[in-house]
Amino acid sequence: MVRQDEVRDVEHFSRWADTYEHSRIQRYIDRIHDAMLEAVASERGAPESVLDVGCGTGRLLRNVRRRWPSARLVGVDPADGMIAVARRLAPNVDFRVAPAESLPVADASIDLAFSAVSFHHWTDQLRGLREVARTLRPGGRLCLADIRMPGWVSKLLRSKAQSAHRMRRLIDQAGLELQAQRMIYARVILVTTALKRATAA
Repeated sequence: MVRQDEVRDVEHFSRWADTYEHSRIQRYIDRIHDAMLEAVASERGAPESVLDVGCGTGRLLRNVRRRWPSARLVGVDPADGMIAVARRLAPNVDFRVAPAESLPVADASIDLAFSAVSFHHWTDQLRGLREVARTLRPGGRLCLADIRMPGWVSKLLRSKAQSAHRMRRLIDQAGLELQAQRMIYARVILVTTALKRATAA
């Protein structure tokens, strides 16, 4: 069952969509995107397919297009307003309206999945990570950046932001293998990379 605060989240981001690309927050988001792309840059070969979960207006995928122009790109976000703007700015990308917990993406069809500062908005984080794992090919990678918060602070603020330790546990429970974790922005943002195990179901 979707909670009222989660419905408000989606409505808020839909209303913000038209001005989101020009907001001051983008200078920080761009630096997070750069750190994420750097985190996967050392991997061999270009991905054939890239998924962005919580893609917003598609800003990260537009950067991905410049890096890997032949990759098939898919962006998913629950806010239809964000997706409408994304489609306008990048008509050659496959954008879909959906939550992380129910990705309209085929099994084992994605080489590289991203999620940039949207994880703390997911309704069911473990279910969402399992959905991402389902879409990844064996050996496929996830790069997730989100606000890092100690457990007691999250409880106090009623936030779904996770600690590095809790993120490692969620990654493992989702059937993914942790590769690395890195703190950026004065240790406020945690960048986590993980691999889909070849034996994962």
